[in-house]
Amino acid sequence: MTHQIIQRLGQSKLLRGFSIYFGTSILNRALPFFLLPVLTRYLSPTEYGLLALYQAMIAFVVPFVGMLMQNNITRNFFRQSHEYLARLIFNLLLILLTTSTVFLLIVSTYILFGGELFSIPERWIYVLPLLAMMNTSNEFNLTIFRNQQRPFTFGIYEVSKTTLDLAVTLVLVVVYLQGWEGRASGILVASVALGLVGLIRLWKDNLLLFKVDTSQIREILSISLPLIPHAIGSAVITLSDRLFIERMVGTDAVGIYAIGYQFGMIMTLFVIAFNRSWSPWLYQQLANVTESKKSRIVKATYTYAALVLVLATGITFVSYLLVPLMTTKPFYGASSFVGWVAFGYAFHGMYTMVFPYLVHIGKTSFLGFITFFAAGINLAANYILIRLNGTVGAAQATLLSYVLMFICVWWYSHRIFPMPWFHWRLKAERGQS
Repeated sequence: MTHQIIQRLGQSKLLRGFSIYFGTSILNRALPFFLLPVLTRYLSPTEYGLLALYQAMIAFVVPFVGMLMQNNITRNFFRQSHEYLARLIFNLLLILLTTSTVFLLIVSTYILFGGELFSIPERWIYVLPLLAMMNTSNEFNLTIFRNQQRPFTFGIYEVSKTTLDLAVTLVLVVVYLQGWEGRASGILVASVALGLVGLIRLWKDNLLLFKVDTSQIREILSISLPLIPHAIGSAVITLSDRLFIERMVGTDAVGIYAIGYQFGMIMTLFVIAFNRSWSPWLYQQLANVTESKKSRIVKATYTYAALVLVLATGITFVSYLLVPLMTTKPFYGASSFVGWVAFGYAFHGMYTMVFPYLVHIGKTSFLGFITFFAAGINLAANYILIRLNGTVGAAQATLLSYVLMFICVWWYSHRIFPMPWFHWRLKAERGQS
């Protein structure tokens, strides 16, 4: 049966798109991955810890400012006119500019009253809203490429950003010895440059119609505002492990943990690549869903779940060979975190398979509730497990949170949008008879 499922998928646009996205994802992720020997040579564990904390802060700010608004593009792409989409994208950018400005005011007020974030210099805190705005703008472009089924263009755009990022990083870290701030500068330059290129591309492709549409703004906010707790909860899960390690163990431990986390995130090569092909395909199926389509979706989901669990197991064992080969001696302990992180992202990948059902029917408020709940569990689990098990407790808390998110969202999505999870074989047999 599994062979038949894979054979059918092989004849579909889903797998062809996945193959291209997966190749692009490997190249895009491999470039910074092979930068590890350089960074671990030029940065101490403490400096790498500061870099990891700053990257976690970016991960927190981006969903808060962007509110996952790119989902509005995919949601409307297959059922609205080109003019409607052009007007929608302009209003998305208008909201994005507003949220970025609000966040800048919040950050400025915090710093004005003497606030401090993990010994990160103030200038880098002020840069966060700009990074969030440009990264979200990039996501708008990447979402359009996916829905237009242009994976090669998608790959060129994304790999160009990574290449520029790493080129600036190498010059500033290796030649000018700017430490972790040289790496942060690479992220900033690449995000701004590709963000501006993306805006120009939207204009040239007639995907920017400068017309304020209050009805569209209300619709965008009705979908995206309930996702703010979801986005904040996800960001808390991303940020809290490093925060607890920094406070309870030390900044150098954050650096070692971040290396292990990066190896564990090899899983995202597969997860992100498949989701980029899966998401537009799934929304297209749901736009005119039938029982046979539901059966096909469920079979693909089960096949995917089995594959990511096998892949996580492989990553865990291989990491014990790769970590000593690709890092310096102070970072060898990172291998103990890889398995927990890899399985965590395997379950996060399963979560992304069921998340679109709620977006499709506009029931996103539950996502905010469950992600906020999972974030609360994550905070408690980090504190308890780090006290009990040391730094590895943070990775265990991450896995626990993603398992909880997947189970809860799968249960709720099935409740309000029933899928044949337990009897898809019967439906398939009826369809063949």
